Amino acid sequence: MGLLAALRGSVEKPLSAKEISEQMQSSEKARGKLTKSGTVFQFERDIVIEDFDGKGNLKRRQTRRFKSFTDNRDPVLTMHDGKDPTPKQVEKERKKIRENQVKFLGGGDPTQTNAQGDADLLLRQIERYGDRFTPRLIGEETVHGRPAYILQFLFDPKKKFKDPLVNLVLKHLLIKAWVDQEEFQVAKLDAELKNPLYAIGGLAAKLETFKLTAYQKRITNGIWADWKVTTDIHGRVLWEWSTIHFRSESSGFKQLETVD
Repeated sequence: MGLLAALRGSVEKPLSAKEISEQMQSSEKARGKLTKSGTVFQFERDIVIEDFDGKGNLKRRQTRRFKSFTDNRDPVLTMHDGKDPTPKQVEKERKKIRENQVKFLGGGDPTQTNAQGDADLLLRQIERYGDRFTPRLIGEETVHGRPAYILQFLFDPKKKFKDPLVNLVLKHLLIKAWVDQEEFQVAKLDAELKNPLYAIGGLAAKLETFKLTAYQKRITNGIWADWKVTTDIHGRVLWEWSTIHFRSESSGFKQLETVD
């Protein structure tokens, strides 16, 4: 059929941005069904957060290792600053993760060190509330050897979220997603602040820069997971400037056995 079409000089009609976005949502639903059927992978996720003062001096360095999963269960802290975690530290991290699950870009004040800007949180916002974004197809590229569509997502200010901080951030955020052409999963995600934000969350604060780049890894057919994430945040609270570097990398993916 493809040869016949070629002989006739016709070409297959390319997908529109809306159609690609709809395929993304369908793929996410399919991934959810796979997970519910027992196709779940476990992996280790190493996180490093570095906090610098206004002069570029390192103030604090945090490292965390989590046992993570491709379903919706909570990650489990397995290492805290290079040491075995205490039960109190495990519970604290669990609560922090739960809090971040209901917030955007780590939640709260984006100039604070707990604002990790996790790619998964941003991606879930786009997938769950796709009707509040307008997709634009701006090109095609290859990501790790696989062809992908490049979509830009524009926030529709007429369809606001309840949290005014979320609306403020989304209004000034440039979001691009590289969507795998075969499985319609997000292979790469970029989010960058196009201009500074002031008076964040009612504070005398300024978010000067925010830049997130993330890659998802294809583990098996239909199952993708956060792989490499980097985030750079620069801003101030009152008169104190700080810069936060966040990076995360996942490894050791292995499928869990199905329990009957």
